[in-house]
Amino acid sequence: MRRIMCAVSGLITLALLAGCACGGLPPRALWHPDTWSHHRAEDQPIVLEVARPVVIDVESFNGDVIITADERLTVATVSILREATHGYRRKEEAQASLAEIDYSLALVPGELGQVLQVRTWTTHAEPHFQRAHILIDVPEVDGITVRAQRGNVFVTNIEGAVDISTSHGDVRVMTDLPMRQAVTITIRQGNIDYRVRGESTGALDCQAIRGRVDHRVRTGRLIIEPDRDKGRLRAILNDGENPVVLRTADGDIRIAVVDNPTEVGWLIVEP
Repeated sequence: MRRIMCAVSGLITLALLAGCACGGLPPRALWHPDTWSHHRAEDQPIVLEVARPVVIDVESFNGDVIITADERLTVATVSILREATHGYRRKEEAQASLAEIDYSLALVPGELGQVLQVRTWTTHAEPHFQRAHILIDVPEVDGITVRAQRGNVFVTNIEGAVDISTSHGDVRVMTDLPMRQAVTITIRQGNIDYRVRGESTGALDCQAIRGRVDHRVRTGRLIIEPDRDKGRLRAILNDGENPVVLRTADGDIRIAVVDNPTEVGWLIVEP
C-alpha cells in the first residue's frame, strides 16, 4: 500500500493507494529494463496540487531520481517504477519481490513554502537487486535535497540550494535559471555535470579523486586559483560567495557555464 499525505494550512488528507502494473514511462526516463532479466511494476502517477515554488526532499534506497521543473505545469506529478534485477534464472523471485518495495509521499509546510517529501524502501532480503525509480514533474522548484543509492540523479530547470548524494550513478544539474545558493554534490562512483547560465555565481571547490575536472565557460567570468590540476579545481564564478562543492571518488566532473545549459541530449560531449 502506498501512503500519500498532504498537509496544507492545517488540513491533513491521508489516502491509501494500491499499486498497479501499467504502461511505460516517458522515453526520457533513464531506466531501460532488460525484459528477460529485469521485472518491473509502474504505479499510477500521483498528482498533487502544490504552491509555487516547492522544495523537493527525496530519500531513495535504490534507483534513479529525475526531477524536472516546468513553469507551464499547474500541478505536481510523481511516478514510481518498481524494478527487480535478480536475473533471468530468478524470474519468479524477482516478480514476487516487487510487492516488498514501498514508498510514501508527503506535502508538508517548510520554512518558506511547501516541501514535497518522497521516501522509498524495501523489506526484501536482497535490496541490492531492487530499484524504486522516481520521476517528479513540478511547476517550480526552489531547493532540492536528494539521498540516493545505486541510481542516477538528473535535475532540470531548478533554482535554490542543492544537496545531492548517491553511491553509484551520475548526477546532472542543468538549469536555465541562475544558481546563486549553496550547491553540494557528492558521489562515490559516477560523473557530475553542472550546467548553468552566466548569471549564476559560486565559489567552486571541485575534486575528482580518480578522474578529472573540466570546465567550459562561454558566458560570465571564472577566476581560477593557480593550484589547479586535472582532478582539482578551485575557482570563483562571477564574484560569488555561495559554495559550490562537487566531489566524486571514481568519475569525472564537467562544468559548463553557457547560454543554453539544458540543450543537450542523453550523451553530453562537452566541455
